[in-house]
Amino acid sequence: MAASGTVPVHLVAGFLGAGKTTAIRKLLESRRHERVALIVNDFGEASFDEVTLSEEKPFAIQNIPGGCVCCTAPEGFVDALGAVIAREPDRLVIEPTGLARPQDLIDTIRRSPHAGRVELGPVIVLVDPRNIDAPDENTRELLREQAEAADILIANRRDLAEPADLERFDAFAAELWPGPIAVYHSEFGQIPGDAFAWPEGHGPRQNTAGPVSEPHEHRHEDSTKGFRARTWRWPAEAVFSYVRLQEALARAVGGDCGRELARFKGIFRTQEGTSLLEISGGVLHDRLTSYRRDSRADAILVQGDDAAFDMLGQWLEEARLSEDELTLPADRIQIAPAGGEPRLVARDELAALPEGVADVGALFPKRSGAAASVRALFASLQLPERGVAVVVAADGFASEAIPVPALCAGYLLHSQEAQPLSAKQGGPFRLLIPDGTEGVPSSCANVKGVVKIVLREA
Repeated sequence: MAASGTVPVHLVAGFLGAGKTTAIRKLLESRRHERVALIVNDFGEASFDEVTLSEEKPFAIQNIPGGCVCCTAPEGFVDALGAVIAREPDRLVIEPTGLARPQDLIDTIRRSPHAGRVELGPVIVLVDPRNIDAPDENTRELLREQAEAADILIANRRDLAEPADLERFDAFAAELWPGPIAVYHSEFGQIPGDAFAWPEGHGPRQNTAGPVSEPHEHRHEDSTKGFRARTWRWPAEAVFSYVRLQEALARAVGGDCGRELARFKGIFRTQEGTSLLEISGGVLHDRLTSYRRDSRADAILVQGDDAAFDMLGQWLEEARLSEDELTLPADRIQIAPAGGEPRLVARDELAALPEGVADVGALFPKRSGAAASVRALFASLQLPERGVAVVVAADGFASEAIPVPALCAGYLLHSQEAQPLSAKQGGPFRLLIPDGTEGVPSSCANVKGVVKIVLREA
């Protein structure tokens, strides 16, 4: 049940041909008593999905044709979201293109001006199990990213799949960590009715503004002789310091809590992205993840006791950023080199850099204003064009890692008619990277509200 005055929003995602449109048609058939609105992102201009779904006479339907909204038109999606919510539907269903990454839409909704008027339901991802072992590496990688973002994961088209296909799907789903809340096999787009509601103890996702609750903690007592485990969980709006997390885990690996750390897995929303941190054999492994449901950690200690677990939990909690720490200067951009001291660069310093442009409209249609060259900014700070970077916005959004050479092809929009760039225009600073720049993830090509760029070794 959505909070009073908010609209339940359901994201039905999945790769091309997974059966999303059929599943939404079934949903509309089963909810004739509700005013169900749709936002459809057709990849082509012919709007076939919109035409098909219109036959079911939804309460409202808004189409965004001509490409993936995650990559090409996030503002168009936000405008469509506002227009549909203004009509006060009972429920909103969003069908992105099969090439979309669900986490990008989740992040866009959470940081949009409409975030307080919606309540995100479980993200439903459909998979054609015959594609699990797709020959194309990019397809397999996108399937995994979509599945990692799933709260409900469904193997659709089981009527067309061989038993071996379903076995591979089940193995694939079992390898996901933390994994979806529920996994189903289905056919003809049938989605269980309870998949659209959060089960007890899960969700809903909230905007980052608002109260932050205490972390959930779950203990596993003597599950294996000589070992004890404990789980912590924080709400989706909690944001952690990436550096302080690494320091906490280094202390744990060093035995500072008084017990040996046998295993650790954690997913944390940080200012540098949502990271999966895993310790095995005393070595920390780190990668960005599509998971967005919450932040959580599992730890196993050898001969662990409450005092050791409490200490580890305290270190993790201390890595969480306060509201003051999340507020960065609005008139300067912070550049944080890997292993170096952060540097603050003011707007007038950006304006004085060489290679800037007086009006970005010639490079980026529909944009206007003065911008600084990122390459010139790096040169002024004597930073090398190597490694990767994460772009951080004022509202806590963090982009995917982007190769620094690709970042240096971009521009930081800083002024409009000689005045500071307003928040409405994407200020205080807006990153724009030209189309076709090699290695640019979709979440990095157009980032509003930029306040920080974090550099990492590749």
